[in-house]
Amino acid sequence: MNSSLLNWCKEHSVELDSRLLLLTDRVLSNDYILKSTPIAKVPKDALLTIRNSSMHQQLSQLNQSRVVLLSFALAFEIHRGERSTWLSYIESLPKEAPDIASLWLPTPEMDGMELAKELDSLCNTKEGIRGRHSRAQLEDIFHTSLAPLADGISFNDYLYAYAITSSRLFTIDNYHDVGLVPVADLFNHTEESTVEFESDTLVCGCCGNLSHSQTNDKQTVDIVTTETIEPHQELFNSYGDTLSNVQLAMDYGFTLDANEFDRVRFDGDAIAFQWEFNDSDQELFVNDCNLYIDSEARVSLGLFGVTDIAIIDHIVMAYEQSSKVAEKPLREYIQCLIDKIDARLKEYPMHVNITNAMLVQMRQDEIGLLETSKRRFKDLL
Repeated sequence: MNSSLLNWCKEHSVELDSRLLLLTDRVLSNDYILKSTPIAKVPKDALLTIRNSSMHQQLSQLNQSRVVLLSFALAFEIHRGERSTWLSYIESLPKEAPDIASLWLPTPEMDGMELAKELDSLCNTKEGIRGRHSRAQLEDIFHTSLAPLADGISFNDYLYAYAITSSRLFTIDNYHDVGLVPVADLFNHTEESTVEFESDTLVCGCCGNLSHSQTNDKQTVDIVTTETIEPHQELFNSYGDTLSNVQLAMDYGFTLDANEFDRVRFDGDAIAFQWEFNDSDQELFVNDCNLYIDSEARVSLGLFGVTDIAIIDHIVMAYEQSSKVAEKPLREYIQCLIDKIDARLKEYPMHVNITNAMLVQMRQDEIGLLETSKRRFKDLL
């Protein structure tokens, strides 16, 4: 039982369903809970946001991204210790920050990987509500903009707060913007969630009320079940609908087994063409003009580079019948694709010494997709 978090909930009038079991790293149910049941209501004035922070006035004057500012607000509250309104919540946070990949330094072992491409482009990337920053960027921001406010907060303290914030951030409304939401940030991720996060986002940007004319009734952010929950079942939230393992690693510090949104991309421009092709129930192609191999080791039609649908249908039929492709032009198309895959495989160093489990998994998954796709097409020759 997460006693620190429960204490914080009592102190701040958080409504919790009695059937919830809050652990340090997950949320379970100890009884049946019906679909569409609000299982937690957290007052907005209790959230850790820039607006609610003790540093609101100082932080609001800085021209930095919201994740940078909120991370400093968290670091400041941690530094305040027992004087902080969020002390019990802070005590419930993990002692070690999540190992978010956006703070990793690129290494030669990452060559070829989708993660390496993401890290290389990080300097010009501000995605989603997190506004990603590299470790070097954060260090520069900290020393040039935040240091005058630090007062005993080290850069390592700030990095911890940044990793916590990046991995637990929620959009609240157009008054609070984003924030940390105790209880809501305990739910682990899955692609098919069993709870959802609800908040009235359209409020007055000046006062936070739902309208100027009404009194400021206490607003809450709610966690609501999306299906009936059984006893002893873990409850999951979805952090995003189409997050690949690279995106999960960058923002949250974990990956999933067999992530259906993983891609191995190829350099080049997408083909401006639309195919009348049904890509369901077959293993070779996915109908997309972009250049990649998907999580099922299917080749995008853009990567294959052939616009004649009759050729594509002929190759699919040959594969499904476990037969060879005899026509020379078609064999040349297939060999050209195999050459592209071989060239992509060569981007990965052959002998590497990687100890990071997430890195090992992502590398193995990508190489596995390339080799599986190559084998399928090679069997046609």
